[in-house]
Amino acid sequence: MHSQKERLSYDRLIARAQFYQEKSLELEKKLVFAEEKIEKLEKDAADSSRETELQALEAERTRLKEEAAALKMELEQARRVDYDQRVADYEELLSSVQKEMNEKEIKLDLSQQKIKALEKKLSLLGRPDPFMKKAEDEEEESIFVKRDYECLCLFDYSVIMNDNQSGLIKGSFIIENTGLISLLNPSVCLRFNPVEANVIKGKIYSSENHEVSNDNLSNFQWMFVDNDWSQEAKERGEVWICPLREMSIEPGEKAVIQDYQIPFKKEVIGNLTVEAFVFFNKQQYKVKAANHIAINF
Repeated sequence: MHSQKERLSYDRLIARAQFYQEKSLELEKKLVFAEEKIEKLEKDAADSSRETELQALEAERTRLKEEAAALKMELEQARRVDYDQRVADYEELLSSVQKEMNEKEIKLDLSQQKIKALEKKLSLLGRPDPFMKKAEDEEEESIFVKRDYECLCLFDYSVIMNDNQSGLIKGSFIIENTGLISLLNPSVCLRFNPVEANVIKGKIYSSENHEVSNDNLSNFQWMFVDNDWSQEAKERGEVWICPLREMSIEPGEKAVIQDYQIPFKKEVIGNLTVEAFVFFNKQQYKVKAANHIAINF
């Protein structure tokens, strides 16, 4: 539609330009004729009786020149107005296209972040669970030792009690590589006793509780494992946490799950115990936390 309007406008401009050109040519012919006539009259004029006629012709000549100049100016102005309008139309079109491209780029970035989160989730869903057996079914002293690796894991926490025998456990869980080899992508299992107390909050990403966006994902380092076997583990009182991105803990360095919160109520759970186990799947290395959380009423 825009192209048709532009074509019609351009055709009208061409017709108008031709009209002005023909008019200008006609006026120029008249001007030439008048000049020839004036020249002839000047030659033939011998007395003052023709002075008035010469003045009239000179005035006519001046008028025709002014009219021709005005027509040329009008033609140039018409051409300039049409050009400016076309430039404005193209600039508006480019602005609209740029805006649409920016919106699509934003949607693309968001989609890529969603894809990364889903790929992480799918990698966990597709991975067979090597830890379905309860740790207590194995010999703890043997399963938490492996040559060439060494890691110290512990709870750093404080307990805030209320008058109604409810409270909040706040703290951090520290994973320190005390060995000589890098440790990759730790999976943390928090085991609650009693099982109904398995609630933990903090800076841990959950696909159920958080919207996937650039800003949201940048605020998190850890995420809850969300698949079939993790749901079964939750029924046993276990909560599984893993890194949101690839993680390597170099010798002498630490990885920390910061600012977690565990709420509790005496009338609901009675005494509370939380143990932690850390698994490095690819390296087949497991370690139990050096301490545990215990609340006794």
